[in-house]
Amino acid sequence: MRVLPLSILLAAFSLSNLTSSAQSQPPETVTLRVSAYLSPLSHSVQNIYTPWMKRISEASDNRIKFETYWGGGLGRNPYKQFDLVKAGITDVGLVQPSYTPGQFPQLQALELPFLMRSSMEASLVAWRLYERNLISGFDDVHLLGLWTAEPSNLYTRKPIEKYADIAALKIRSVGRLEGDFLKRLGAVPEALHPADAVEALRRGTIDGAIQGWIAINTFQTYRETSHVITAPLGTVSFGIMMNEDKWESIPADLQAIINENSGAIIAMLGGQAYDRRQAEISKRLRDENHLIFVDANPEELEEMKSYVKPIADTWAERTPRGAETYRAIQDILADLRRHERQL
Repeated sequence: MRVLPLSILLAAFSLSNLTSSAQSQPPETVTLRVSAYLSPLSHSVQNIYTPWMKRISEASDNRIKFETYWGGGLGRNPYKQFDLVKAGITDVGLVQPSYTPGQFPQLQALELPFLMRSSMEASLVAWRLYERNLISGFDDVHLLGLWTAEPSNLYTRKPIEKYADIAALKIRSVGRLEGDFLKRLGAVPEALHPADAVEALRRGTIDGAIQGWIAINTFQTYRETSHVITAPLGTVSFGIMMNEDKWESIPADLQAIINENSGAIIAMLGGQAYDRRQAEISKRLRDENHLIFVDANPEELEEMKSYVKPIADTWAERTPRGAETYRAIQDILADLRRHERQL
């Protein structure tokens, strides 16, 4: 019998040990720090963030874990959330693009009044715009998903019957395009955080607010207003973003799991959650007579759309790829609504 040299036997023994060791190693796990300036009981945390994390944990067999910091645990200022993600203070953060002026210019189009009919519609439009590479501003982070709140309404302390009745009134707005619309109506836009807007309404230093139903309920704005015009104004967008370096450090197979459960999934989670909740809140407030509901008639809506067109045209002219983005929004909306009619 041939006797193998000692060096070959040692090499074979070493390779066997390495193979055995590799096979016995548990699969790599990742823990992500997740934060939001919102309360753990907030609508977005409970109905969007938490279900999304649950999907990913289950899909990864718990190899992806989450360490949560709600209520501003890693930074309370809602206007600084993008910076927290970019700097790596949090691995994953909830960012409201309208609170980061100039960073995401194309997303501003979603603030245009009378454009979107629901949160689901607006959320899918936002994500499809990103898929078409028409939304900029994410070079320093890894975008996981976008969604929007439900279209806002106009609430006032004084009786109103139509939009023209707000001339000379001070109205809280969020973004620039909402402010431009108010100016077209002769009103004075006031940029305020929702909590500050409630206090200003209570003191009488503003006369009304543009807000969605969920924000109206969260901040109890309806207690300081009496009338609401229910026609859909603009939407407020949100994004779940990850620190770029953290994303690059995640194994490729876990990146794939995150991608498969983000993107359009987050858009649909957000759209469904907001539309369902706004329907519940608006019905309750209508049934309990907390507000006088003014349902804008079709003629007035058509007139108001003529007020919006020059705002949209000016936005498209000043925004990089603005005209292309606005055309894409129209195309995506037409496609979504065509499929909706076929159902």
